[in-house]
Amino acid sequence: MGAGPVQAMDSELSSSDIVYKHAYGFLKEPKYSAGFTHFDYVNPDAKKEGRMRNPAMGSWDNFNNMSVPGGQMGPGLSVESPHDNLLSDSLMSKSADEPASMYGRLAEGIAVSEDGAYIAFKIRDFGRWHDGKPITIEDVRFSFEIYTTQASPTISEPLMPISGIEVIGPREIRFDIHEHLRDDPYLPFRIGLKPILAKHYWESRDVKKTSIEPPLGSGPYRVKKYRIGRSITYERVSDYWGANLPVMRGRYNFDELKWDYFRDDQVQTESLKGDVIDVHEENIPRLWNTAYDFPATQAGVFNQQWLPIQKPWGLWWPIFWNLDQPRFQDVRVREALWLVSDFYWLNWTNYDFYGVAESFFHGSELASRELPSERELKFLEPIRHLIPPRVFTDTYQPPPNGGQGWHRENILRAMELFKEAGWIVDEVGRLVHSETREPFHIRLVAVSPALARSFIPYMRNLKRLGITATAKSPEISNWLHRQRAGDFDGGAMWFLPDYTPTLMIANSFSSVTADQKYSNNLSNMRDPAIDALIESIKQAETWDDYVAAIRAWDRVMLWNFYYVPGMTKTRIGLAHWERFSWKDLEIPLNRQAHRDTWWWDASKVARLEAFKEGGD
Repeated sequence: MGAGPVQAMDSELSSSDIVYKHAYGFLKEPKYSAGFTHFDYVNPDAKKEGRMRNPAMGSWDNFNNMSVPGGQMGPGLSVESPHDNLLSDSLMSKSADEPASMYGRLAEGIAVSEDGAYIAFKIRDFGRWHDGKPITIEDVRFSFEIYTTQASPTISEPLMPISGIEVIGPREIRFDIHEHLRDDPYLPFRIGLKPILAKHYWESRDVKKTSIEPPLGSGPYRVKKYRIGRSITYERVSDYWGANLPVMRGRYNFDELKWDYFRDDQVQTESLKGDVIDVHEENIPRLWNTAYDFPATQAGVFNQQWLPIQKPWGLWWPIFWNLDQPRFQDVRVREALWLVSDFYWLNWTNYDFYGVAESFFHGSELASRELPSERELKFLEPIRHLIPPRVFTDTYQPPPNGGQGWHRENILRAMELFKEAGWIVDEVGRLVHSETREPFHIRLVAVSPALARSFIPYMRNLKRLGITATAKSPEISNWLHRQRAGDFDGGAMWFLPDYTPTLMIANSFSSVTADQKYSNNLSNMRDPAIDALIESIKQAETWDDYVAAIRAWDRVMLWNFYYVPGMTKTRIGLAHWERFSWKDLEIPLNRQAHRDTWWWDASKVARLEAFKEGGD
């Protein structure tokens, strides 16, 4: 279900008691003051020239990011991340060197009432669309009326707290919030980061339908040319109205950004080496370690580098269990299945390309560590009777004895746990239920053949317990149907949070979502302790409490063994031709930023061209 219709009203006067600020921080003060001129991680004097050619996997057939169903979206049209939307401006933009702060873009100011009753914005008076018409407050109101009543549920549902939209001045708008939904400090981001739509363009079009017509935008780029399913090229808008805004200066420096689509990782890599594309994030360990030793690398005109990224790294395709099945409701069964996983060995076979996860928020301050702090205990003590005792006494670590070879201690302990849970080994070596004699068989369903193959070492360990297992990777729509229909025993889905994962956690793990159609709660989790901690996360009023509540949730999830955490991808590997330069960073960013912060380096290009022509 989408958000209900909101009330829209007009007022000739702005509210005199509204005080606007240049920025908004999630539970903490923003880093940049009102007088800042550009983000620290950009070069404000970078020249605007050159191009960057990017790869994408799969296909695309849609320019309308609001459509229901959504089709396969083209790149550069993100609804939630302004840095990934080339075509449209949002009211605000997030910085990449803070956990969660945003600053004025189309809006010159934001006001959030102390009691959460309203969120207001004042827009700039010089914004304009690519057709030259001014961006007005009516465009903002129209955009959110569309988002809350007609757009796809992924857009409309996070905006359900909005009860009314009121234009309170020529450049001011106020979003009123339902009284029972005023406790979400991330709601200003959900409003402030949405792309603003051109009313005079969209009011004559059906926003629910997919479209292959590039829509009218106001952002730093417009669509230059495209081939459905094959490629899209954006060209920089030379007179872009927002080029000198503090949040935009030094960014989006290429005259062209192009995406070519591929359906095979190996072909994508070879296309990079063949200079069909410029830059590629390599996710295949074998290719990262073996594919790029060729003359251009040796000559220094082709480079591989690890991007410095500081963020919660999450879980890379962890296995989760179908909790609607009685056998997986037993924590002893889940712990036994966790014990015989060995991702240290799997990572060793993959050139140590990944890391082994120790938290749902691995590598960040949100990750639980050591024993619970006093602040965490504030959230854990009221539900002590609902959670595993080890939450209070032990620090979570991946299964012991990981590495090369068989791990007898883990196998023996797993067998003890199975026996306690009512599972025994029969006369032919099968693990069966002691009363029903049901064999323990696991159907693993994977999104791709590569993921299914990665299950094989785990399945071999399961066999030593007397468990039979199969791994299948159906066509992707069938895979998604099976996950949502519960037609699986073990599934896998990555968990890739940011520093504000409240909505992601609620949508993926709360009991209320277990029976919802199209829910992200694919494991069908229903746990009152998890629900209580989700509420604690939602109600946190300070950053320290927010972090503590998430760490408490993390501990309870880990010690319940609902997931076999497995791998985590702790770094971003970029392979690219030496055509670009970038600013040296004092601190790592919280996202990839090469497309919007790098710039064309003519001296590097000259050296590359000399190499290609056979020079030194």
